[in-house]
Amino acid sequence: MGNTILISAAYGWFIGLLVMMIVLSALFIVIALIALKPYKVDEDSESSAALRLLNAREAELINSLLHNPENLETLNFLREVATAKIIVQELLDKENGIERPVVKSLGVDNNLTEAEAMSLDEDEKVSIEQTFGKQPENGENGLEKSFTAKLMQSGDDAKVWYFELKNCILCYEKTKARMRWDNEKFYIGRTNVATLTMRGKQLCLYLAVRAEEYSGRFPVKNSTSKKYSEVTPCLFRIKNAKSVKQAKELIALMMSDYGVMYIKTNHSIYALPYEDDDALVAKGLARQAQEKQEL
Repeated sequence: MGNTILISAAYGWFIGLLVMMIVLSALFIVIALIALKPYKVDEDSESSAALRLLNAREAELINSLLHNPENLETLNFLREVATAKIIVQELLDKENGIERPVVKSLGVDNNLTEAEAMSLDEDEKVSIEQTFGKQPENGENGLEKSFTAKLMQSGDDAKVWYFELKNCILCYEKTKARMRWDNEKFYIGRTNVATLTMRGKQLCLYLAVRAEEYSGRFPVKNSTSKKYSEVTPCLFRIKNAKSVKQAKELIALMMSDYGVMYIKTNHSIYALPYEDDDALVAKGLARQAQEKQEL
């Protein structure tokens, strides 16, 4: 009888001890989760903060270099920041199991002919004659003017803004320009990242980013033109020197997203002297409206 009571008591103590161990283990797990969760949040916040600081520093250095292109120290700092950004982003992506595409879905120019695509791959220089085609015959209809013709007949301010933006874009690695009949496109490889054109008498910049991502900071909007809405949907109207400066900042942010570094200073002068309509037609820069072709 006594042995039975002792066995029952021991069994009860064992069950109680087992329950207590289970409860303590569960409590330990809960405490560990609570303790580790803020650490993970802080880690993510610190990583995001580091990238924000690098982005801000990159934009600051780019603006400084645009105003003082001979400063080699600034250029070296910029390359270091750009490299640091790429490394930090790659490490974060690897840690979080994120695989990013090499280029964005925007910028895919499906209108490139095989010859044009090959010229981009080989960095071939394309002449105006090859780009605009044969000179049309004179007629009684109104003239269709090319982008180059419109620039030549535009005011000095528009020409200066065009020079600044074109030079800015071509300062980034692997960028190439291709003049078309009604615009000038800028490519990284075969990806059309930016386009300059004239709408009326206003210079317009189209970029391969979503306008809603930057509309709070820049005066941009989504393009309603089918010609640009799929490839370079972000429309930036260039109205004054301030908008040129803002456009350069947005270009810097876009190039950063594409992982492209600012590697050189480009200060070529693209001569655009005024020419009258007859001279433009003679050079193939204007043609009769009925002769318009899709180039």
